[in-house]
Amino acid sequence: MTLHRPRLSVGVPVYNGERYIAEAIRSHLEQDFEDFELVVSDNCSDDNTAAIVKEFVDIDSRVRYTRNEDNIGGPANFNRLFRLTSGDLFRWAAADDRIEP
Repeated sequence: MTLHRPRLSVGVPVYNGERYIAEAIRSHLEQDFEDFELVVSDNCSDDNTAAIVKEFVDIDSRVRYTRNEDNIGGPANFNRLFRLTSGDLFRWAAADDRIEP
């Protein structure tokens, strides 16, 4: 079995992003370009971020979610997130940013 390696990886670091994370993810999934993975690295949020992102994981195989057991700080979360991606290209996306089609 050969796993598909996406052309683009989108890395979304987040901490307590429940207010905007759904809109940010949705705006990526609505793009014409579809050969990407969207990887969310949750830095131990204590709000509803996990539940919101898991809803997207359940409906779209391009979305992956990982959660740190402890808050490891912003820079470490960014580094960890980058290591978790597999695309040929990479871009950061903020958990509160919406992109237009």
